[in-house]
Amino acid sequence: MFGYIRPQKSELLVKDYDAYRAVYCSLCRQLGKSYGFCASLILSYDSTFYAILAMSIRGECNSYKKGRCKVNPTKRCDYCSSKSKSLEDAAALSIAAFYYKLEDDRRDEGFFKRLAVRLVKPFAKRWRKKMIKYGYSDFDLLFSDMLKNQLEAEREPDCSVDRAAQPSAKALSQAARILSDDENQRRVLESFGYYLGKWIYLMDAADDLEDDLKRGGFNPFIKHLSLDGGSSEGLDAAVYEGINEIINENAFMLLSSFNLIELMGNRRILENIVTLGVGSMQKAVLFDKKAEKSKNKNSDSSKSSNNGEVRNNDDDSDKSNT
Repeated sequence: MFGYIRPQKSELLVKDYDAYRAVYCSLCRQLGKSYGFCASLILSYDSTFYAILAMSIRGECNSYKKGRCKVNPTKRCDYCSSKSKSLEDAAALSIAAFYYKLEDDRRDEGFFKRLAVRLVKPFAKRWRKKMIKYGYSDFDLLFSDMLKNQLEAEREPDCSVDRAAQPSAKALSQAARILSDDENQRRVLESFGYYLGKWIYLMDAADDLEDDLKRGGFNPFIKHLSLDGGSSEGLDAAVYEGINEIINENAFMLLSSFNLIELMGNRRILENIVTLGVGSMQKAVLFDKKAEKSKNKNSDSSKSSNNGEVRNNDDDSDKSNT
């Protein structure tokens, strides 16, 4: 996963943020316990959200206890005081998503990215074997099919934004569906997971747009917005406004589906993420990052201009001294 599903920390009550951190740390510990210490390093906000959603639907992990952090033993953290299937599910989901993300990155033309994949792949293979051994072959098949369908979509000459986002949307819809045994709840969760998966894909595509333009990589927004490949020049605010409108439509459906889910706890945390966190992340990716790049570019131009003026003054001074 990509780490886009985050809470808006400033708007969370202290006790809610502590509960969020407790699940985050509990998932970290679960990854280490089930797959080995290094697996804790792939912990993400997205998988934490999945764990909290699963716990809230199943009514799991309502109490916590203090313990030493496995990564930083000098730090004490809150952990779930009882065994949780939701944590096991979220850990397995993390492994499957990470493994097939590596498979996707392996096709990347960047030398350093391919090198990084080769270094990490042996660990990911072992984690994947354990995941399947633990009975999560469905997760493996889910993300395997997602990658295969994604590649097929990208090969289509007329691939639209919706078509490109379908594989991720369908994978997350099925991952969310399994969180309940009630058929009505399952349909709601399936819809929620669909729009969540689509939102994640669209955010990642928007985040990578400039890089994909420069290297000529696939990105559904390039064709949709009639952008010229090979360069990121001309990506003004209007481009990102157009992308924001598309993502907003999906975010609205995401929120509508979320409001229909029956939760047994952590509602304030989940509402914070789905409402405030989603909007904040969109703003950060589509506008704040672009503004920061423009600011840095203007700053560099200003420095170059000032350096040029200094050199000219020095030249004039040298001439007058001659």
